[in-house]
Amino acid sequence: MNLEDMKAAVLLIGLIALIGSASAIALGDFRDDLDSKVGNSTQYNVTTSGLEGIGNATGYLDTIGTIIGVAVLIGIVVLAFTFVRR
Repeated sequence: MNLEDMKAAVLLIGLIALIGSASAIALGDFRDDLDSKVGNSTQYNVTTSGLEGIGNATGYLDTIGTIIGVAVLIGIVVLAFTFVRR
């Protein structure tokens, strides 16, 4: 795997983060509207569960991003030492 292959992984993480945050904002606004109108109803509970699900799905993005960043740095260091020895 080289540095060019990492572009797709970084773009995928960014896309997942954008979709997750947009969905969370929409669900949060919808839940707030339900709270003011119908209180603690089934609809409110479903949107709360949806927000928890989005949080679970996107909760590991920072860890995955860190791992990808460290892998890129390790690859750069190994590549630098390889060229220095030649």
